[in-house]
Amino acid sequence: MRKIYKVGVIGTGDISTQYLTNAKNVKMFKDYYQIVAVADLVVEKAQAKAAEFGVPKFGLPETVYDDPEIEIILNLTVPNAHEAVTIKALESGKHVYSEKPLAT
Repeated sequence: MRKIYKVGVIGTGDISTQYLTNAKNVKMFKDYYQIVAVADLVVEKAQAKAAEFGVPKFGLPETVYDDPEIEIILNLTVPNAHEAVTIKALESGKHVYSEKPLAT
């Protein structure tokens, strides 16, 4: 049986829509991971994305860092925030995925 990884997203700006859409609709992705939480410094943005895509949890980034269910953090923040978010995620015992630079 294949493991399905539990993912938390930090950063709910425009690019998060594509990631959330793919996670929900593309078989290749949904066979491997499930987004279980979204977070943003603006909680209302995270709440809206959670409602739009049926993600069960939302809140500030600490919601993702502190959730023992989450194994991987998808860092979709602006590049200037990548270093701090990635360090905090690693310190929280999570794996990190980021498509942009690790740090500026």
